[in-house]
Amino acid sequence: MMFNPEHQIIIDMKKIILSCSAFAFAFCAVNVSAQEAAPLQPKGTWYLGSADATSLFQMFSADGVDVDPFVGYAIADDIAITVGLNYGSVTTNAVDAVPGVDAVPADSIAGTPAIPAIPGTDAIDEYTASSMELSLGAAYFFGDNYYAQAQLVLGSVDDGSGGDAASSTGYGIGVGKFIPVKDMWFISPEFNYSGNSNDLESSAGAEIRIRFGATF
Repeated sequence: MMFNPEHQIIIDMKKIILSCSAFAFAFCAVNVSAQEAAPLQPKGTWYLGSADATSLFQMFSADGVDVDPFVGYAIADDIAITVGLNYGSVTTNAVDAVPGVDAVPADSIAGTPAIPAIPGTDAIDEYTASSMELSLGAAYFFGDNYYAQAQLVLGSVDDGSGGDAASSTGYGIGVGKFIPVKDMWFISPEFNYSGNSNDLESSAGAEIRIRFGATF
């Protein structure tokens, strides 16, 4: 039997067409399956959370627990927006604030007169520094309930001196994982990089946080 080159070319072309058809069918099947899969975070889901679990170790320390409540809403499948509020304050004894100086009541030593206040100033036993921040954020969920997020932070800082509070602006970007625990409860470990600046100074840094909350 004589070898026919044209016949061989036709056979090769048929193999190529069949291979391309099989690949196209497999691609379409995977694509349709992905479209039919349930979203990670369905549109209309509400989120309510508070605090950073890592700060619970500071519950009985002078720093206290970082209470950072937030509420979120999924405006579309796997896309959510959040609004958060953070308030903190620290009260410090005026004398303790000076390194190396102990607070001693003026009348604790017999015969010792009270130490007069500095002319033009009022006597201050203690002062309270506070800060308040409002954050607006958005998150996109992908893969195995991972998410990427970005935040804009607006706030004010009062150093307790009695002057006007300093305004502050900041930002935050990060990645995390949404982990359902039981029923509506979830935990969410995050790695964030954030920056902040006010009228006096600016700062930036990375942190690991573990949020917890509920969905409904």
